[in-house]
Amino acid sequence: MEKWLIQSIWIAVFGFLKEFRPEDPYITQYLTNPPMNFTNEEVIQEIFPVSTYTCLGLTIVMFLITDYLRYKPIVILNALSSFIVQIFLIFTRTKTDMKIMEVFYGTMIACEVAYYTYVYSKVDKKYYKIVSSHMKMACLIGRLVSALLAQTLIDNHILTVPNLNHLTLAGATASIFWAFGLPSIKSSLYFHQSSEHTYIRDSTDVNVSKPKSVCQRLWSDFITAFTNRYVLQWSIWWALGTCFYYQCMSYSQSLWQEIYLNGTDLQVTDNGLIEAIYTIISTLGVYLVGIITIPSWWLVGILTLGQGILLLIMAQDTLLSHAYIGYIMFGTFYHIMATAANCEVAKNIPADSYALVFGVNTFMSLLLQTCLTVIVNSPIGLMLDIRTQFYVYGGGCLIIGVVYTFGALFSTYNTMMRQRIFTTSN
Repeated sequence: MEKWLIQSIWIAVFGFLKEFRPEDPYITQYLTNPPMNFTNEEVIQEIFPVSTYTCLGLTIVMFLITDYLRYKPIVILNALSSFIVQIFLIFTRTKTDMKIMEVFYGTMIACEVAYYTYVYSKVDKKYYKIVSSHMKMACLIGRLVSALLAQTLIDNHILTVPNLNHLTLAGATASIFWAFGLPSIKSSLYFHQSSEHTYIRDSTDVNVSKPKSVCQRLWSDFITAFTNRYVLQWSIWWALGTCFYYQCMSYSQSLWQEIYLNGTDLQVTDNGLIEAIYTIISTLGVYLVGIITIPSWWLVGILTLGQGILLLIMAQDTLLSHAYIGYIMFGTFYHIMATAANCEVAKNIPADSYALVFGVNTFMSLLLQTCLTVIVNSPIGLMLDIRTQFYVYGGGCLIIGVVYTFGALFSTYNTMMRQRIFTTSN
């Protein structure tokens, strides 16, 4: 087996382990029932927002530290943070403890930049596409297996929702041991460049760049990428779309809990099955968008409009089955559009600038999500109930969808006019 493939599989196994979190589909149910007994309002207004604030504060710092420390220590920190989250969930009970837990959860999310960039420092650029697919598929398989396992254990009364925390803790423990076994990195993108500046993997001749030269290169890559109007347009959608995606996915369980408590058609214990179905369908959607040719602006405009309509329906629906279907469709639409956005951005920037663009866009989405959280959730904001929050999210997606649909219409009109002029001139 080739060395690059072994390295790709090694980091992909870590991706599977870090996403093996059977408790996640039931986290709101766990927090709002014994032994935790928090109200739905406390969860969405005081506990969950802490991870958003933490992740925002750490994202840019983690991006630079990851490069400086050469990835592996931050991958280990990701696993350790996941472990600590589960320790807090299992052994603590107060609201303050849960807020501290969310700090570590936000740290875990911020550290994921190391996972997604680690392997690019170990393999040649010609293998980037295939190792990216390995990493993505490993995460999706981890989510799928953990969701199906959780649903099976709950349905057969083998484990209760609180017991799933111990299963998640086992996955986090395994990810720590696996992270320590990952190969070390000798070179990195900015701070530890190979002497020939060609990023030859496993080269022993590595220069440690001075902070000034690192800043100059970061600024140069930033200007190169974001002065490209096409890249900027896609990055704006990337930030906005990702903001609303994570906000809605984070609070969907709270909406399901609200619908369930008021009487509905399904049990809220079906969350694991829904998460598994969502993972399968979104994976198929991402695959199809890669083989079907659809104008990207039309794709983004129409699907974002669809997301807005779905959220407005979910906000007022009383059937849990409808909310589940809306959740699956909303998430699938996002993954399809995010795949298109990643592809369009990657095609129009230098290969070495992608990590920076990814980091900037992620930071902007977190900044927007933090602002949205402060406005709709926090005590200094409006403190909206969960249904009203989804009206806000739905309205936001509708506005974005309208803007990008008009952009697609304008782009199509210009293309047709150019073709007509060209035909006439001939």
